[in-house]
Amino acid sequence: MTDEKPINIEFEIENFGPITNLRCNDKTRSLKMGIYANNGVGKTFFSRAFRLVSQNNHNTSNNLLTTDQSKGKFTFKITNEKDSEKPLRKLEIELNENSKPIIRNDTGYIFHVYNSEYVAENLEKENYNPNDNDIKGYILGKSNIDLTKDKSEKEKFIKNRDKIQDKTNIAIIKVKEDLVRLGVSPITNNYKEIDFNNLYKGIEKQEDKSFESLEEMYQKLESMPDGINNVQKPNYTINSAVLNEIKTILCTPFEKSKLNESFVKKLQSKQTFIKEGLNLYHSDNSQCPFCKQKLEKNALEIIELYTRYIDDKEAKIINSIETAKQRLERLKTDIETQYNEFYEINTQYNDIKKYFPYLEGELKRFRDNENVLKEINELMIMLNEKKEDITCTNFEFNYHIENIQKFLEKLKTDLQIQIDEINTLNETKNKIKDQKLLLRKRMCNAKFISLKKDQKDNIQKIKELNQKISEKDKYIEEKENEAIINKRTKVVETLKELLELFFGDKYTFDEDKFCIKFKDKYLYHNATNVLSDGEKGIVAFCYYLATVHSIIDKEEDYKKLFFVIDDPISSMDYGFVYAVAQSINTLNQHFDPELKRFRFIILTHNLDFMNILMSNRIICQKYMFTHNRISKWKEQLMLPYENHLKDIMLVSEERNPSHTTPNSIRHVLETICKFENREKNLDKYIAETPELRKNAHIPKLIQDLSHGKPRSDGLNEEVLINACSTVIDFISVKYPGHLQGLN
Repeated sequence: MTDEKPINIEFEIENFGPITNLRCNDKTRSLKMGIYANNGVGKTFFSRAFRLVSQNNHNTSNNLLTTDQSKGKFTFKITNEKDSEKPLRKLEIELNENSKPIIRNDTGYIFHVYNSEYVAENLEKENYNPNDNDIKGYILGKSNIDLTKDKSEKEKFIKNRDKIQDKTNIAIIKVKEDLVRLGVSPITNNYKEIDFNNLYKGIEKQEDKSFESLEEMYQKLESMPDGINNVQKPNYTINSAVLNEIKTILCTPFEKSKLNESFVKKLQSKQTFIKEGLNLYHSDNSQCPFCKQKLEKNALEIIELYTRYIDDKEAKIINSIETAKQRLERLKTDIETQYNEFYEINTQYNDIKKYFPYLEGELKRFRDNENVLKEINELMIMLNEKKEDITCTNFEFNYHIENIQKFLEKLKTDLQIQIDEINTLNETKNKIKDQKLLLRKRMCNAKFISLKKDQKDNIQKIKELNQKISEKDKYIEEKENEAIINKRTKVVETLKELLELFFGDKYTFDEDKFCIKFKDKYLYHNATNVLSDGEKGIVAFCYYLATVHSIIDKEEDYKKLFFVIDDPISSMDYGFVYAVAQSINTLNQHFDPELKRFRFIILTHNLDFMNILMSNRIICQKYMFTHNRISKWKEQLMLPYENHLKDIMLVSEERNPSHTTPNSIRHVLETICKFENREKNLDKYIAETPELRKNAHIPKLIQDLSHGKPRSDGLNEEVLINACSTVIDFISVKYPGHLQGLN
């Protein structure tokens, strides 16, 4: 037999009954496992975990949780890379206080569990007269029709489909490689969605640009230098209030000065200079503000005339006209400045926008400002004419002012529009990471659309072949399922075979009345009184095996069975124990002779039963289950004497004793007694052995408690521990070799 062990099994159990923290990881050739368990380590809870999977109604997790714990779990994992159907199988049970267990069975197996709860629910409460109400329905069988040709055609369809699908998968891989090369992360959803299933389903993606176009955009984004400043936003700063003032000046007939007209004409060209001089003169009227000479009478008379002129209305109007002309010049300058600033902004905008060609917006080019400057010049001419004759109102100025105002309003509106475009560009630039991510997603969508178009014919062929495969599957299944098997009939048939195997013709089973018969008498209500304890165990185990058919829906399900059997040999003699072991070894004969492989976990406290399972190679992998540990069993067999001695040794080390401890003490001392002197009884042997005689409780323990008799004075754990310590001390002196290796 090969030593290859391709199957890896794992157990992870926390706070499940007495099992608080167990980890087990091992390799095996087969899922035929035997587990020998010490008392109180959690064997019963181990089988209960698997039984939860097969039950529909669950109570709360409270009775399964370790005391004072609110959460627990049971995990069983099988890994087998050679399992082409399912390399990883996993069973998870999650316990939460006051809640029902959460069960996730991803093994693909049908668990069938035998334990004390199974016996209690199915046989004990029915007085070993089982109820057939739940055994209903049919098992879908396989027809004897020759489907070789149909299966061959189906395989041909599958090969053709897989060949075409491989081509599509290669194309998908190529597409994904191109995207990864451009920096697309494989964890991006759009990237993940590029797969065969979505192509097959015909998933629609929205993208109006080609992949090549998007790639070009992405490359431009990638080439943009870091640290580029935002595009400056234009600020409209032109003040056109002067236009309204000019309207007033040009349409108002002002009175001329009453001073000499020729004198006024001379002063008009020097008005600014004179006004400044008078301002300086008024602060010191003793000397000329310019040459600093003392002012004579003639000079003072001229200054008086100057003062009268400046205070005159005409001088003030002329001054207003000059101010208006200056503001018009400023208006021209502001317009030209606004144009120059926008030209620089437009240049900066275009420099940045070249990295974002997918942005459709752009800055508008302003119309030429030459005309509006001419309009302003026309107003300047009119103001000069008004200055020459302030009484004149014959000016056509409205047309020019309206054109200028319309121009400025349009300029202001255009600038605001440009601000919106600039904001969009700046926001896009400042979120370049988001833009790159968006483009990568769009490239994924574009690739998917392109791939979908390229693989359209292949996908159609695959769909057609899948349709043919589905039709063949349906035809083959219909033909294979033409034969149906009554579940009740199969249960009865197997139960009869098993009862005959164990009891011969002593007990039989009546199919019509669904009842055990003893010497032609139906055991409706008294089977409990007729059957011995050992026979009850055999009947229960036979019924357990027979009811496998009740959990099967089609013959293929027999291949999915996983048996979990917890101590099926209680109160049985050696002959029955051996027969139970052989019935496990020949499970396939009861269900499907063609099946060469069955899976099971057998749990037991019985050392003889474990030795039979090992010596007859019924189990492939054998384990020892101790406190929070499942370990490999040593190759040699363990005798009952050794097992009882080990229990006594553990109790002597102040481990918790159990109800079987007195029986272990009796078995060990009785074995030593008979070894030394076959004719001497145990009581006399203890009385004559000083090391044992000094513990007064030992005789009572082995006479009463080892047989389960009621006791009037309760013996506490300390008494049991002291008794075990006495026995171990005795053996360590007289037979020390017996203790070696038991640790």
